[in-house]
Amino acid sequence: MFLDDQLYDHTINKKVTSPDDFKDLINELYKLCEDRWKPQLAQSMKTKDAKILLDRIFISWDLFVKRLYKENWYLVDFIDKYSYKNTYFSNPKLKEIYDNL
Repeated sequence: MFLDDQLYDHTINKKVTSPDDFKDLINELYKLCEDRWKPQLAQSMKTKDAKILLDRIFISWDLFVKRLYKENWYLVDFIDKYSYKNTYFSNPKLKEIYDNL
C-alpha cells in the first residue's frame, strides 16, 4: 500500500471527537511516516538516495492532504498546517542534516 493511501485510511477511520484525539491522530500519522523511511535508511546509503527517500515521504503527505481537501474533510487545514515536512524541518538538527544531504 502506498503511504498516502495508508495515511488517508488511518485518518478516515480514526474517530476524532476531542483535541486529544486529534493530537493522537497526528502523532500516529507521523509514526506511519517514520515507520516507512527509517527502516530503509542505511548508513551505507548514498546521500542523494537518502534525500530522495525523505522527499518521497513529504510528497506522500502532500498527496494525502490533497485527497482530504478534495473530500472537504473537516480537519484538513490543521493536518496541512502540522504536516510531516513542517514538523521535520522545525527541528534544527534534522533540517541541517537534510540540507547537507
